[in-house]
Amino acid sequence: MMKQKLARVFWVLFAITSSVLSSYACAVAKPIEVIDFQLRWHHQFQFAGYYAAVEKGFYREEGLEVRLHEAAQGKTPIGEVLAGRAQYAESNAEILYARLQGQPLVALASIFQHSPSVLLVRKDSNITTPHDLIGKRIMLLNAQTDADFHAMLRHEGIKPDAIDIVPSSLDFEDFVSGKVAAFNSYLTNEPYILNQRGIEYNVINPSAYGIDFYSDILFTSEQELKTHPERVEAFRRATLRGWRYAMDNPAEIIDLLLFKYQVPKSREHLEFEARAMRALILPDLVEIGHMNPGRWLRMAEAFSDVGMADKNFSLDGFVYDPNPHEVKKLKRTVVLISLASALSVMIAALFGFGWVRLRREIELRKLAEEEVRKLAYNDPLTGIANRNTFIPYASKQLLAAQRNDQKIALCFVDLNFFKNINDSYGHEAGDKVLIQVAKALSSSIRGADMVARIGGDEFVVLLTDINGIEDTSRTIANIHRAISQGLMFKDVEIVVTASIGVAIFPTDGMEIDELLSKADQAMFKDKLAHKMLNL
Repeated sequence: MMKQKLARVFWVLFAITSSVLSSYACAVAKPIEVIDFQLRWHHQFQFAGYYAAVEKGFYREEGLEVRLHEAAQGKTPIGEVLAGRAQYAESNAEILYARLQGQPLVALASIFQHSPSVLLVRKDSNITTPHDLIGKRIMLLNAQTDADFHAMLRHEGIKPDAIDIVPSSLDFEDFVSGKVAAFNSYLTNEPYILNQRGIEYNVINPSAYGIDFYSDILFTSEQELKTHPERVEAFRRATLRGWRYAMDNPAEIIDLLLFKYQVPKSREHLEFEARAMRALILPDLVEIGHMNPGRWLRMAEAFSDVGMADKNFSLDGFVYDPNPHEVKKLKRTVVLISLASALSVMIAALFGFGWVRLRREIELRKLAEEEVRKLAYNDPLTGIANRNTFIPYASKQLLAAQRNDQKIALCFVDLNFFKNINDSYGHEAGDKVLIQVAKALSSSIRGADMVARIGGDEFVVLLTDINGIEDTSRTIANIHRAISQGLMFKDVEIVVTASIGVAIFPTDGMEIDELLSKADQAMFKDKLAHKMLNL
């Protein structure tokens, strides 16, 4: 009798599970949708992630056939999306400016954590600051497209009519020939041309004057998000996957640009572009596509402060939040797992596996889940925190420091000549060095501080509630001493040193991505000094 009841329950559960799995399979096997994507400019490495997502089939896996459209006369990313001729596009801070003017746009992901938009001036012009541009002729696009430049000028108290601003011809020869004193450019492109032609130049970067904007932002319309939320999520997911692939395989994307897209640039030019972009995207420090609502708020305030937006602006609905969809997916997964687990229990009961074995399976599952959790939040080699743990913790500490008027130091640690260790003694030796360095860093900090490995031979250290640079200097000295302790490997003593860069909150930045960028730059200068000493 009992077996008959269990059998009936089993078949009910089996029917439910089959129905759910069948529905899920139908949803996955949906027809391919054609999507139009508007690029901001002509094909070049600047859009590497989109090419990768197309060529590696990432969009197709999400049920999307994506057509990439180059820029053309009279076509702008914002205009194409608002007109419905493109569902998605990428652009600069002009999408925020347009949103503040009432346009229904939604930012999905910021590919560049820092804008490459700069003004180039010839060195022989003796122009070095925005104020030196007064009375000079410069080429800019309109206030919407080159919003960061206009914000910089107004932020510096320079009236628009004090400078002769002419519409950009998009012809770089106008700058080279001296027709204009300054030209709107990208750090990833025009400097290469000037270097090749031996023309010395200065850079006027808005970020040096308090205007540090996101750039190359993936966006869509409110209508697309409202009507096709799952498609938005799928497109964003495939795009970010494409960008991760492109950053890991730049040479492959350069080949693609040269041979398929027939880009009229040399390989060396594209390699320059790829290197320059890496310093702006920061793929080794910040999750690609990361957007901080607080930074968007400060960008909007920059527009408002200089009269380019209303004081009573609202950004509600502008910054895309993928979490609600993640919650839905998690619930769906939980339902499927629960049904599968229930089915397993019934099968086990019917066929006499017994409760002891079931209990053991549950224990093993818990151990497996714990192992997965560790892998998600801890570096598997050294056991210390990884990026997934460090970024949220550091962000939380920054908020606390802001409330309590405290200072925080973020240290970027990079081992010197680590490749030589792997090449000379093998990767086993390299792994032992990394483990020792992780222990050395952990022993040099206090309880509320944190050390994390973020990739390769790169580590970050967060020092909370410091009194000043003196505290940081002492800790760094301790770190140097701890790291430089020799390691015996197969009767050979390996001694390693490190380059360390420091950024202080709030002096060097208010957000974790800003501090990481500043600390990385400081570390690079320290590394150059080490290389000079070893020449």
